[in-house]
Amino acid sequence: MTDNVVEFPQKELDVNIEFEGDDDYSEIVHAVNTMLEMQVAGMMVTTDIEWPHVMDACMSLAVSAGLRAGMDTDEITTLLQNAKIHEVELDE
Repeated sequence: MTDNVVEFPQKELDVNIEFEGDDDYSEIVHAVNTMLEMQVAGMMVTTDIEWPHVMDACMSLAVSAGLRAGMDTDEITTLLQNAKIHEVELDE
């Protein structure tokens, strides 16, 4: 009687890891921003929310995302304190 177990050869794996470059990271961030903008636009026309609600929710989401990304509260606080705000013209 056999137990149908196949013994695999014992050898080390030769694995190369390539991290995404800054260009890829920026493209992903831009894509996520676009998706969030689209979601908010849909919520604005289908509910009674207003921009102050969106801003408060986004700030809360930013903190939650930072914690989930492995940042501690001090890092998130420093990031928010050092944020530079640039005004842009928006199509409305």
